[in-house]
Amino acid sequence: MRNYPSEQEAKELICAIGKKMYDHQFVSANDGNITIRVGENEIIATPTGVSKGDLRPDMLLKTDLDGNILEGTWKPTSELPMHLRIYKENDEVMSTAHAHPCYLNVFANMGLELDLSITPATAAISGRIPVAPYRNPGSSELADSVAPYVKDYNVVLLANHGPIAWGKTPIEAWFTLEDAEAYAKMALIHKFIVGGYRPITRGQIECLAQTHDLVINPKRLVNAPEESSNGNPAESLDAYDGMSIRLSDDTIDKLVDKITEKLCRDSMR
Repeated sequence: MRNYPSEQEAKELICAIGKKMYDHQFVSANDGNITIRVGENEIIATPTGVSKGDLRPDMLLKTDLDGNILEGTWKPTSELPMHLRIYKENDEVMSTAHAHPCYLNVFANMGLELDLSITPATAAISGRIPVAPYRNPGSSELADSVAPYVKDYNVVLLANHGPIAWGKTPIEAWFTLEDAEAYAKMALIHKFIVGGYRPITRGQIECLAQTHDLVINPKRLVNAPEESSNGNPAESLDAYDGMSIRLSDDTIDKLVDKITEKLCRDSMR
């Protein structure tokens, strides 16, 4: 028999996770929603219109998996159908967490999935993070857009909207969301600021999985190369020429054209 948290425990966990979301600036205003399953057909969910930093247990609602309110006087989040769809698609899910953290939202807005082989943690916890197509928030179409990812992934980006994560425990769902945001921040720096990184290899990820008894769904595997220089001695930061990596040939060509145009204009003055 499955061991569900008590309703009081679930409410306290939701309030604690909501406070973490707010303190970490994963949400603003009344952004985000959290749910925890407390029975075969019962969940505790956050209400609409409340800052996640101000949640109290008495504000939370209990609903069934069809969205019928069983207990509570507050209005449920409009995105409840998306959360309920996740439970229906994967019976192992015990909690969901949706927020609008800045770095993950950048990739959601760009329509870029996260698949860099950066660290063991990002490879194992978040893994590849796909992007679901844009659908209107709170709609049944939004719930449908998430459904194809629930069995194979731990988190998905909603295009132009933000991430939603899930897990076998409430803490696992939150950790996945928190790890994914750290992953997005590193990815943004590596791809658009530094311009490079030393990846971990496919073999190193396989070794990681064996060492820690992990099962990584093949669809969640990041784009890991067969070889990497990450086992080599470190380079001197002082000697590191970041600009030479950051400027591609195409960028240099465009820069030359701009400089040539400017010189021509200046010579005609």
